[in-house]
Amino acid sequence: MTTHMAIATAGKDVTDMLRTAGLRPTRQRVSLAELLYSKGDRHVSAELLHEEAVAADVPVSLATVYNTL
Repeated sequence: MTTHMAIATAGKDVTDMLRTAGLRPTRQRVSLAELLYSKGDRHVSAELLHEEAVAADVPVSLATVYNTL
């Protein structure tokens, strides 16, 4: 299991990661981080991450995905 995947397996770790980056861990940011890191190292576009969020029933706008990235 990669470090990023380990981070994504526990919501608390994702929350800590966001706080360390100086970001407030909102539900949307936590959900997006979990989606982003759950599949290992990869490159994604904002549009692809948004599609994954919609498929996972995460209510988030494309603008929020751009701002979060």
